[in-house]
Amino acid sequence: MNTNNEQFRLNQIIRKSSEGISKAEILSHFSETKKEFIEFLLEEGQDKNQLIVIGDKYYHIDNTSYRVGKYKDKKYNNRFVQIGNDSYQIDSDTNAIDEDTVLVSIVNKKQKIVHIEKVLQRELKSVYGEVQQIKDSYFLKPENPKFKKLVIKLDNNDGLIVGSKVVVNLDKEESENNYEGTVTGLIGYSNDPGIDILMEAYKYGIDSYFPQEAKEEAEQLPLSVSDKDKINRCDLTKKEIFTIDGDDTKDIDDAISLEVLPNGNYELGVHITDVTYYIEKGSALDEEAYHRGTSSYLAGKVIPMYPAIFSNGIGSLNPNQDRLTVTCLMEIDHNGNVVNYNIFESVINSNIQMTYNKVNDILDGVKVKNGYEEHVDTLKRMYKLSLILKKKRLKRGALNIERKELKIELDDKGFPTEFKIREQNNAENIIEEFMIAANETVATALEEYNYPAMYRIHEVPSPTKVSDFIEVINKIGMPYYRSERRNLQMEVQSIAQELTKYGVIGKIMYLPFVKTLKKARYQSENIGHFGLASKSYVHFTSPIRRYPDNTIHRSIKKYLLSHEEIDEEEIESDFLELTDEADYLSYRERQADKCEQAIISMKCAEYMEKHIGEKFNGRIVQIDNKGLTIQLDNLIEGRVKISSLPCHYEYNEETYSLVSLDDDYEDYYYGDLLEVEVYNANKENKTIEFEITKVLEQNEYVKPSINDNKRNEVINRSQRKIKRKDKRRTKWDY
Repeated sequence: MNTNNEQFRLNQIIRKSSEGISKAEILSHFSETKKEFIEFLLEEGQDKNQLIVIGDKYYHIDNTSYRVGKYKDKKYNNRFVQIGNDSYQIDSDTNAIDEDTVLVSIVNKKQKIVHIEKVLQRELKSVYGEVQQIKDSYFLKPENPKFKKLVIKLDNNDGLIVGSKVVVNLDKEESENNYEGTVTGLIGYSNDPGIDILMEAYKYGIDSYFPQEAKEEAEQLPLSVSDKDKINRCDLTKKEIFTIDGDDTKDIDDAISLEVLPNGNYELGVHITDVTYYIEKGSALDEEAYHRGTSSYLAGKVIPMYPAIFSNGIGSLNPNQDRLTVTCLMEIDHNGNVVNYNIFESVINSNIQMTYNKVNDILDGVKVKNGYEEHVDTLKRMYKLSLILKKKRLKRGALNIERKELKIELDDKGFPTEFKIREQNNAENIIEEFMIAANETVATALEEYNYPAMYRIHEVPSPTKVSDFIEVINKIGMPYYRSERRNLQMEVQSIAQELTKYGVIGKIMYLPFVKTLKKARYQSENIGHFGLASKSYVHFTSPIRRYPDNTIHRSIKKYLLSHEEIDEEEIESDFLELTDEADYLSYRERQADKCEQAIISMKCAEYMEKHIGEKFNGRIVQIDNKGLTIQLDNLIEGRVKISSLPCHYEYNEETYSLVSLDDDYEDYYYGDLLEVEVYNANKENKTIEFEITKVLEQNEYVKPSINDNKRNEVINRSQRKIKRKDKRRTKWDY
């Protein structure tokens, strides 16, 4: 049978039947031996949306006024159908849900209005929400309002608890939007502290529970290192090695050591927990870690990449316990150059679990805490080396951007009680510089032989975006002039340094400055890291918390440390696999970042719900044609709507400010310090609204007359409009 000929005949038969044709009529054109194959082609045509069935008749979509699109259900009742690059409004309510593939008929082509005829395909396979009981049956109330049309009866009633938050697979559609479902995961219970965080995390594909098979594998892992595990490893257990982490860190994946060599150079050791020794690629634990991509740190709640029994146990470099590691040993001269290195499997025994706060106290000359005494000299040498490494990075063009991070303190019920600013001090800088050095060294080692590896890349920014940002800071009172002698790398670094000269106002511009840069991501082809001004960079130092680091550990073991010959075909296969994995893991990282920001916004709004009517001080950190974004001293942000201002204001894109048309009121600029009152806050919508009560301090770098031309232009335009209206009225006033 010539399948191409039969496909062609079938298409011709259906295309010629502009009024539609039944399956029986179609099959009558073919012999008995071909009918089964024709039925297969009919199903395939529907799957590809080339054929549509209305009633009992088949139509070729090109012969109809029908089209196929994606139904979108966005915020604030914004519902439409996406067909290609065009958006069409719908003429009536529908049973479709977000991301359904739908068949539509064009109601009004000019106004882009369609009617949804039927749902062709539903992407949704699982839903999360709360268990409810109606009479003797259990149902799921979907958490996402987009899915409120669904009726989901739970068919595994045993053990279900009303009020529990669960994940449900949609097993069987009994009728339109009516399903039977099976509970596949428990997120928590409605009254659990932090359940709101876990539910929000699930929206971004971050699961708070582990599949049973992964949990069982974790429970079978050893609790301590055996003598057998140490075979063929370099024994570093007698060396001065320790960790430095946050006060509440439980999953410790990096330890450091430092010695001075006879030639005066430093020997820096970065010792990383050997996760891949315990977790085999393709195992349930590995698959789950890959699915997550990263651990997530969400407002005081950690959703780990591996079960805590491993990530806080044998996978963690806990003090005074033997642990398996991969060591990167670097000889570094007094200019910060890595002149020699060695990468090998090792076993260490961390002397002490230090904290950033206590190390900072030592380096600041405040106090030496108990247990730290014998390591003071080493810490001071580490600090000196970190400064050398940082100086070298900055000299080659690395960006030095001061960023403040928000740390949210929750009470035992999960309510936010305090918002602290987490800053990077000397101890944090030591760890950062040492980890960067190790990551660069490992990347260089893998790239030298062109071995397959997943690089951490950061592309060169668009010169146009950089020029646009320079224009912005010039317009808001921070004069900056480009130098023809500087390349783009040094130019961007120079801009970052320039912002520091303007104090608080300059720091406010860090966020829009960072937005001019591209986002770092993972890629199997190395193109360098712009932000670090690094030719080669990987993530090697955090395998408990980031899956890409595990791919690097596997590349090290397979290619750098193995003496086996690997053929070109296998190398190419590894390269292609890493290419696909890099795209997915970059996506998972973005989702985790979005989730973190969403939860911060949610907790900020929840906190402010208790402070409506109270006054705070804050600075303007964003201005657009809809209003202002105000950042309080504790980094909480809220909006001031332009409609809530006391007179008519217009956005001036030439000066990035709001211009008052009444001389009794001030113009608003980036960096202005205001007193604001909390007007409204909504945890569910993650929104905070302020009203301005007082201008405390204006941006000192902006000239007061900067908006006079815009003000006059708007006033003149308004007066011309009034005159035109007057003329229209008098024309018909007989």
